Amino acid sequence: MERVHDGRLTRRALVRRFGGLALAVPVMSALLAACGGGGGGGGGSTSGGGKITIEMSEYKYNPATITVSPGASVTVTLKNVGSLQHDYHIDGINATSPLVDPGKSIDWTFTAPSQAGTYDTWCTVAGHKELGMVGKLEVK
Repeated sequence: MERVHDGRLTRRALVRRFGGLALAVPVMSALLAACGGGGGGGGGSTSGGGKITIEMSEYKYNPATITVSPGASVTVTLKNVGSLQHDYHIDGINATSPLVDPGKSIDWTFTAPSQAGTYDTWCTVAGHKELGMVGKLEVK
């Protein structure tokens, strides 16, 4: 290695030593992002009366998208795995679950919209929607 008189590495030696790291970090980030999935799959699904579990935490639903049949009676287990209260609101039918305390679960039943389509869902606790606690209800 090239060194200046006090034992420190020269700029050229530092670039050689750490240049590979500068390339490795973005490449590894891209690979990890590709492996992580994009939320497109893995949603809960029920047709005509099944049960779906949705985990709620700061600030997301898992799964974020659930699929139900038009007009179905749907029972959802809302499991709060976070440290704050959360709920589940469905736009289009203006239905909101009770608040769920941290570490608790509730079963909540709603009737899916009779019209096929995609409906927005979100947590009504102040600021949670804005922080990304949103999802979709697909009716098909």
